[in-house]
Amino acid sequence: MQLRYTFRFQQIGETWLGAAVGQNAHLFNGVLQLNEVGHFIVSRLAELTAREEIPAQAVIDRLIDALIHEYEVDPPTAQQAVTQVIHYLQNEGVLI
Repeated sequence: MQLRYTFRFQQIGETWLGAAVGQNAHLFNGVLQLNEVGHFIVSRLAELTAREEIPAQAVIDRLIDALIHEYEVDPPTAQQAVTQVIHYLQNEGVLI
């Protein structure tokens, strides 16, 4: 699992807006709208998958761990947040 596009984010108020940039940016006709936690998850996802190919479940587990450590939340809350963001990204068509 990895992002299909590279995104550049801009914070406006409490919302992070992500626009696709780079070679295939024209293929994504939209903008990602995320809160702070969603932005954190997407940023970590991009970092994790840029370095090496990791199985999807391992990516999810690492994202959950990162969220737990960054925001000091319990594992079920972190898992729910990661699941919601992953589903959002899938619905937007930005995951491979």
